[in-house]
Amino acid sequence: MDLGLNNKVAIIMGGTSGVGLKTAEMFLAEGAKVAICGRDETRKNTAEKYLNDLASADSIFAETCDVTNKEDVQRFVKGVAEKFSGIDILVNAAGQSVMGHFFDVTDDQWEQQIQLKYFAIIHAVKAVHPYLVKRGGGRIVNINATLAKEPERHMIATAATRAGLLNLSKTLSQELASDNILVNSVSLGLIRTDQWERRRKKNAPDMDPESYYADLAKKRNIPLGRVGEAEEVASVILFLASKHASYVAGSTIETAGALGKAL
Repeated sequence: MDLGLNNKVAIIMGGTSGVGLKTAEMFLAEGAKVAICGRDETRKNTAEKYLNDLASADSIFAETCDVTNKEDVQRFVKGVAEKFSGIDILVNAAGQSVMGHFFDVTDDQWEQQIQLKYFAIIHAVKAVHPYLVKRGGGRIVNINATLAKEPERHMIATAATRAGLLNLSKTLSQELASDNILVNSVSLGLIRTDQWERRRKKNAPDMDPESYYADLAKKRNIPLGRVGEAEEVASVILFLASKHASYVAGSTIETAGALGKAL
């Protein structure tokens, strides 16, 4: 199926690992030009080398960028637009969770989650908006989680800010519709990413990875019976960015193996 992404320019905030990096890989496979950023320079360099092995360097732009820093984001977006002569798609994929009940979460951790779940998206949308308007429209996809609708006490800071991001995304879809900019969300359940790999190596270093994830799916009662893969999320993101989603705006697509119970 032709997704109509050939020569489109996609920015992936937090695209140096996990779902973001897989999304970048799949955009490149569709003929798009891709820009990724991340805060860690070593991880950024590794991701850039990985993508350069898959496609021409002319189709790839990678820089170190703190997505919570307004000036960093503006500089990165400007660099993308200058290299590729425009921008068509923004994917906000940067994310990090904080484990802890209410009285365990520090003020700094609350601030970190607010910056990452709100201001990172605000900075990116404001920076990209003029370029999308110049193109006559575009797509914005915000990565969220089932926690947005089904909070868990041991992840209160992440769940609360995810809920706010869900509201922000819905409002942005209405605000930007007149500019022909379609805003949607992808809501994740348990996805096998670098973050989960770090947890596995910390909590069960001697356990076989497949056994670990099978056990995790069982413990979390995932109806589909398994943990999701990054490419399964990336496929949904690409659909929302494609010509086939031309009337999809303000939606949240759950990619969670039927884990969520909320309507």
